[in-house]
Amino acid sequence: MNPYSEDIAQVEKELSEAEREYARLGAHIEGLKAKREAFKKLSAAPADLDSGIEDLTKAEAIIRILRVSPIPMSLGDIADALTAAGKQANRNGVSVYIDGLLKAGRVVRVARNQYRDA
Repeated sequence: MNPYSEDIAQVEKELSEAEREYARLGAHIEGLKAKREAFKKLSAAPADLDSGIEDLTKAEAIIRILRVSPIPMSLGDIADALTAAGKQANRNGVSVYIDGLLKAGRVVRVARNQYRDA
């Protein structure tokens, strides 16, 4: 038996544990970055909305939200902003409105699932 066999096995065990911890921390960091970006997007639109959004149609409310947002928004971001502004919405419902707004040229897709007003 090699005199270093036990040492090699111990180092391999510690290395394996360290690699798992490294992967776990990397995933945690990426998750925190995604949360930070989501909160930035959510905080941008509703704070700048004029009062009276509840009197607008959902299509007009979506355009207003996109207009005041400093960055493009995803369907989920738009739905969250609508709900925060007093209009109940979900991602699938917003998708239907966005399709119509895209065809009408009132909204622009700047990347996959990222929209802004036209």
